[in-house]
Amino acid sequence: MAVHRAAKLSLMPGLQHTVKRKVRNVDPLLDDDYRLTAEDIAQLPDPAPLLPAIATMVIEVIAGTRSVDHMANLVSEQVYDRLRSKIHQRKRVEANGGRPPLMPKFAVGKIRTDSPSIGVIESVVLINTQQRTRAVAIRLEPIHKRWRATSVSVL
Repeated sequence: MAVHRAAKLSLMPGLQHTVKRKVRNVDPLLDDDYRLTAEDIAQLPDPAPLLPAIATMVIEVIAGTRSVDHMANLVSEQVYDRLRSKIHQRKRVEANGGRPPLMPKFAVGKIRTDSPSIGVIESVVLINTQQRTRAVAIRLEPIHKRWRATSVSVL
């Protein structure tokens, strides 16, 4: 009859297993009472160049000319999963005979930003094409000392 390893260890009085708890630093994702200070925000890189980059990547991902994996380090897991599921749905619906999708022609227009609270940047990036202008709404938050898009919507 097999005996579980934990049961064997409990029978040996000299081998008592103790768990050492590692003291961790404050994690803003796990601690509800943690608030970012102005000094923490000042140490982060400038988020302005990320806004047009994220907006153009989202448009290219939706068009099918860029892989979602290129955005993995710029967006949160929820945004990444949402984009990935949107692309899988689109691939199932349109099987275009194996032709690669064409790169959309667009230009980044005006960018409006606002900060509703410390550590949160909400912005709208206008993407101009020949047919119409689209708005990409982006919410940036600091996660692990980097700016990441926690919400992205294309209007």
